[in-house]
Amino acid sequence: MKLNNWNINVAKVQAWLDSEDRGDAGTAIGLSIMLGNQTDKDEMRSTYWTAIRNLGGAFEDFPKGRVGQSALPEQAEINATSVRKTVYDAFVGLSNPEVLLKVILPHGRTGGAYSTIEELANSFADAAHRKLVDGYKDKRWKGDMDGNVPLMTPPPTKEQKEETE
Repeated sequence: MKLNNWNINVAKVQAWLDSEDRGDAGTAIGLSIMLGNQTDKDEMRSTYWTAIRNLGGAFEDFPKGRVGQSALPEQAEINATSVRKTVYDAFVGLSNPEVLLKVILPHGRTGGAYSTIEELANSFADAAHRKLVDGYKDKRWKGDMDGNVPLMTPPPTKEQKEETE
C-alpha cells in the first residue's frame, strides 16, 4: 500500500479507535498501525492494512471506503476526517438524545427517523465531510485548518451569484 493511501486510511481508523474503547481488537489494530507507520515498504503496509481491516470488520461502525478514492490530497483528507470525527463526537455527546431523535429527521425522501444518536451523528459527520470535499472542489477550501477548524469560505448566496452573472 502506498504511503499516501496508508496515511489517509489510518487517519480514519485512528479517529474511529479514539471514539471509544475497542478492547483487545482495538489494541491489536493500534499495534498494526504502529508497525505500518514504522515500515518503509509498501508490501508490509498492505499486510498490516489487511490485518486492520480483518480485525475492524467485526465492528459495525468500522470505517469503510475504498483505498485511494478521495477527491482530496492527503493532508486535506486527514483534516476532513478529523472534522468528521469532531462533528460525530459533538452529536454523540449531546444530552437528551431522545429529543433530537424525535425532531431531527433524515431527508424528506428518505423518511423515517434515526434509530440511534450514533446514526444521526454519522449523518451529520458525513455531511460535514461532503461539504469540505465540495469546498475543495469549488476552491473555497485548500485543506487548511486553524487548530481544529477548517478555513473554508462559505458558498456564495443566491444574491451574490446573481450579482456576478
